[in-house]
Amino acid sequence: MARKTRPESFEGSLVALALGDSLGATMEGYRSHDLLTAYEEGRYDPWQMQVALWTDDTAMTVATAQSVAACNGMMGEDLSKRYLVWYRTSGRGIGRATLRAMERLLNGVPWEEAGETGQWAAGNGVAMRVAPVGLFHAPGLVGLAEDVNICGIITHRNEEAINAALAVAWVVAEAASGNLKISNCVDKLLQYMPACRTMDSIARAAEMAADRMPATKALPELGLGGMAYETVASAFFCWLRNPEDIVDVIVTSVLGAGDADTRAAIAGSMAGAYLGAESLPVRWTRQLDGHRALVALSQRLYKATVDAWAKA
Repeated sequence: MARKTRPESFEGSLVALALGDSLGATMEGYRSHDLLTAYEEGRYDPWQMQVALWTDDTAMTVATAQSVAACNGMMGEDLSKRYLVWYRTSGRGIGRATLRAMERLLNGVPWEEAGETGQWAAGNGVAMRVAPVGLFHAPGLVGLAEDVNICGIITHRNEEAINAALAVAWVVAEAASGNLKISNCVDKLLQYMPACRTMDSIARAAEMAADRMPATKALPELGLGGMAYETVASAFFCWLRNPEDIVDVIVTSVLGAGDADTRAAIAGSMAGAYLGAESLPVRWTRQLDGHRALVALSQRLYKATVDAWAKA
């Protein structure tokens, strides 16, 4: 029997992801913790942050959500075509592994074989766009790992990248079903997931959050770069340290330096699914490019999800 599915989580997850990406876009690559230190000391006003244009994080998430909604589930052929449309028309912020995968797709390589392999394929490019897959599995976790794999291998044929995305998708699915409890979510996630470097890092992030370690100390230890085990673990820390305050989750993620937009997008996708759309600050959403379209997309994805699982 399908589980309860919360429509507010669909809007919350997609819009919070876009907010994290858009706010973090102006800070990507920043290497100083000066602003984060000022924020932790109460000397930085987060409302002065600028909501910029989307990057690849939101654009590929939108393509994923559109594909799932149109196909009533995950279909690699359709999804790869939508990624290619984005690449041909924009490609803003595209990462190395995704760029090479798009070039292979353009050259006729099948979507199942297009993804980059090797150590540079262990990046965060799957985790940043996987939230719609998690939302689709709010009614049930059966097939979640398989769908995450389909979403991932189009660009990243790497176990670490896929596992990191699966961890994010699991949280989003559990949150959107109303089953997520902060007190034991990492323990349950550890039971669900295969052993991997990302899960070791997430477990450490949960310990840091529980110990109230300052973000200025925790984030450099977890890693500020674009590898999946760095970005996903640091996003978990930013979320778990204050899960009831989505503004703090996003601000800490953005001001954490390094790959700020992707960290904030991932943290936003989890926090938004957990807290729902009502948690999103209007003074940011009214500045967000395409906000109404994102809300409409979340509604289509919710309807497709409910319909698909009703027929399962």
